[in-house]
Amino acid sequence: MLKFQDPTMLSAARGRVSSLRWRFTIGALFAMGASFVLVSASAGVGWYLAFALAMGFDHMLGRSYLEARGESARATAGVLFVWGSIFSLIIFAAMAVALAALGGGPGRVLGVLMAASSLVSVMLFTFQAPRFMLMSAAPATVALLVMPFIPFESGHADALQGALGVACGIVGFLAYIGRAALNNTKMVAGWKAANQAAKERQLEAEVKRAEAEEANRAKSEFLAVMTHELRTPLNAVIGYAEIINEDLEAEGRKELAEDAGRITASARHLLGLIDQILNMSSIDAGHEGLALRDVSVRKLIEDTVAAAQADAQENSNRISIRVAADAERAYTDGNKLAVSLAALVSNAVKFTSNGLIAVTAEREVVDGKDVLTIAVSDTGIGIEAENLPRVFMPFTQIESGATRSKGGMGLGLSIALRMANALGGDILATSEFGSGSTFTLRVPLRMAAASPAQHTAAAA
Repeated sequence: MLKFQDPTMLSAARGRVSSLRWRFTIGALFAMGASFVLVSASAGVGWYLAFALAMGFDHMLGRSYLEARGESARATAGVLFVWGSIFSLIIFAAMAVALAALGGGPGRVLGVLMAASSLVSVMLFTFQAPRFMLMSAAPATVALLVMPFIPFESGHADALQGALGVACGIVGFLAYIGRAALNNTKMVAGWKAANQAAKERQLEAEVKRAEAEEANRAKSEFLAVMTHELRTPLNAVIGYAEIINEDLEAEGRKELAEDAGRITASARHLLGLIDQILNMSSIDAGHEGLALRDVSVRKLIEDTVAAAQADAQENSNRISIRVAADAERAYTDGNKLAVSLAALVSNAVKFTSNGLIAVTAEREVVDGKDVLTIAVSDTGIGIEAENLPRVFMPFTQIESGATRSKGGMGLGLSIALRMANALGGDILATSEFGSGSTFTLRVPLRMAAASPAQHTAAAA
């Protein structure tokens, strides 16, 4: 079925409309050849007038189709244009059959040249609309198939007239071929230019992407160095603040001891933020190589919970641990696993008050491979469904009053996910607003079973 709104159909119509003068010229050449072969000027003139009338009608319908507005008007004009084009081609093919039947040998040669020229014309102007091309090619194809079955008779033209008629046909056919070659050359040149422009744009985009990646890597390396340098004096501040706190408590100066405690707490909070930036910048800088070793999963979880115990008690939270017997040990990068788990536990502690936080570790079999599954569940404020996909975005906090009151840079869960990806795993989040959340960390139980392709796919 023809689609009259199709750009290829419009291109075919423009081609036939714009080639009107050229078709009139070539038609006149074939009409002259017919006059020589049939030894009848009136036959040539009569055919040319009929052909000119059909082409004018074709031109008018093509203009109407191109200028039509609205789907209904375009469809109606398109139907008329198609049938008008086929009608003009039928007249052209009918003359070719008549020449083959009445013109003898020269007439048969001229008829074949005319029918072949009609096929070239169809290919030249309507190749972009396959269905229209097939319909338009039918008259010339039928004419060529009929010609071998026409009884051969000697024509009325002498040798000179026959030669002149055939010469007109050859010139007309070569004109069609030349125009086709010229158009094809322009089309190929346009394709080459477009392809070259696309390659240049792609190369430019790759260069810009490489520059951006290099700038990002340089930024990350700078942050990694700076945060590392900040840790040393900050640890000294924490150490001296703790000493001062102990001395003031021993002297019974409680108010000053509390001030020293606030200094320690603030410094530790700042140290935690610096650690997050250091982890993120190290990942971006490409320093996240794996240090595989045998890891005690239970001890890793207990150490993580112990580090978060003070904050949990401050929020009146209880933390429970359950480790399955077949998930006690794993062969992985313990540091990255600890960083990821610590971020999940810290997030649960931060957004839970007077509640329970459960950390469970189990072994699962996924696609025939052993997977370590660590789930961190809480009874906290939960996350709305529309905000759940955003929780792993770096430097992003869910826009709610509770989230803003907790502070932070929004890096914890993003770092947890990146560490899990580096280990060939992933983190899944489920939550019910107002009832709590569960973050499930899944990594290979033994990293030797995970291929680099899996790591790449997970990191992507």
